[in-house]
Amino acid sequence: MVAIFAPQFGNYLRPTVVFVNLLLVNPMSNFTMIAVWAGAGFVGGMMAGTKKGAFVVGLMTWLSSLVLLALCVFLIFQTALTFGSFIVPPGSSIVDILSIPLIQGMIDQILPLVSGIGSMSFDPASLMLLLTPLLVWFFTPVIVVIVAAIVGAVVRPKEDF
Repeated sequence: MVAIFAPQFGNYLRPTVVFVNLLLVNPMSNFTMIAVWAGAGFVGGMMAGTKKGAFVVGLMTWLSSLVLLALCVFLIFQTALTFGSFIVPPGSSIVDILSIPLIQGMIDQILPLVSGIGSMSFDPASLMLLLTPLLVWFFTPVIVVIVAAIVGAVVRPKEDF
């Protein structure tokens, strides 16, 4: 995908795709993403040395990932994307793009939510039923990185000189 769309989107496409994968892949079903977040938190917690510092480092790690994703998307739109020159390469189609596993997983998650909106009443219980899977998916990396950072701070406490 990156090789196909890099000429139209520019140099910021690869880091954008990495951050999208990092932030949008379901961490409950993908052990690699849990390991990446836990490793980042553990190393950050070891550097922080205190539990409070580890909490801040873990939270800032996750927030900086969001900020860097937003920056990459902004830079793509600012410098490289002109909708008039967007060309789907020969031999590929929109079906190829929609069959990418990440996009397929997002479609599988979003379609039932969208179809359920029209048939449900907007009371708080049904709204929470609709949002709970998305909140778990969204906040699992935050919790993993913070817990791993605190464990890292416990393993290597700050040294007093």
